[in-house]
Amino acid sequence: MRRLLAALALGAATVLAYAQFPQKPVRMIIGLGAGGVADGMTRSITDKITPALGQPFVLENRPGAGGNIAIEAVAKAPADGHVLLLIGPALVINPALYPTMPVDPLKDLAPVTTIAIAPFALFASATLPVTNVGELIALARSRPRKMNYASVGAGTAGHLAAVMFGAAAGLELTHIAYRSIQLAIPDLVQGEVQFVFNAYPPLAPMAQAGKLKLLGFSSPRRLKAHPEISTLSESGLPGFEAGGWYMVLAPAATPRDVMARLNAEFTRALGQSDVGASLEKMGFEAAPMTLQESERFVAREAEKWSRSVKLSGAKAD
Repeated sequence: MRRLLAALALGAATVLAYAQFPQKPVRMIIGLGAGGVADGMTRSITDKITPALGQPFVLENRPGAGGNIAIEAVAKAPADGHVLLLIGPALVINPALYPTMPVDPLKDLAPVTTIAIAPFALFASATLPVTNVGELIALARSRPRKMNYASVGAGTAGHLAAVMFGAAAGLELTHIAYRSIQLAIPDLVQGEVQFVFNAYPPLAPMAQAGKLKLLGFSSPRRLKAHPEISTLSESGLPGFEAGGWYMVLAPAATPRDVMARLNAEFTRALGQSDVGASLEKMGFEAAPMTLQESERFVAREAEKWSRSVKLSGAKAD
């Protein structure tokens, strides 16, 4: 009888939580610095959700420790849907990269939905005598350990994508880390560093100016915006897929009905044409998922990126 009463009480509490949500502004903690793509992306989406919820979203940037500061803040927040996290692959990379974590993001957070996905673009220096991915692989095989690739730091998604590329193609490559992609550009242009996996928009002007070569995308299919550019998967590396994404998460104990409400509102907003167009300008595609699909996505990404971290040997201080 006690178990039945407890179950009824829990069910009533869940219904009440859903009925009363939200009671105040929703804090969206972003695990990146202010002024970047994530801020604009988040604002364009949450502005569409605010009227339906009747409460505004307050964006709060919490950069630092590779995203762990933001992860911890949300994992330890009240589990009522009023504090959410926006983060990218650091969510699944950090548990393999850091010797210790303040929380376990895969257990202490629950995915609401992915909101946007973007493949990496493979850019090569225009000084290289290659015109496609296959030729780059052939050249790298002929120069073991003499082909350099850039990244914005050990253990970052761009670094680990190149590690996946090297492993898939059987290459011996040398990693050169920079503080930012802007600092890497001169060496890429001059051929001191031969290639990089990076988001498309920041380096697109260099490719359009003929200073870099866009060889391929790490997407499962060709992009609508660039149907003439092959994927790595169809360029001799079947199944190769690695890219950036953004996801919204809540504390793990957040009532399921509240999670379902949030998921429905984000899905509705992401389905609006102007939001999709805004994301495309940033190099992303809207990618709403159900709660179950989001959980499976996180599990797949965690397995893939943690394997790459192990291959790279990278460790965070």
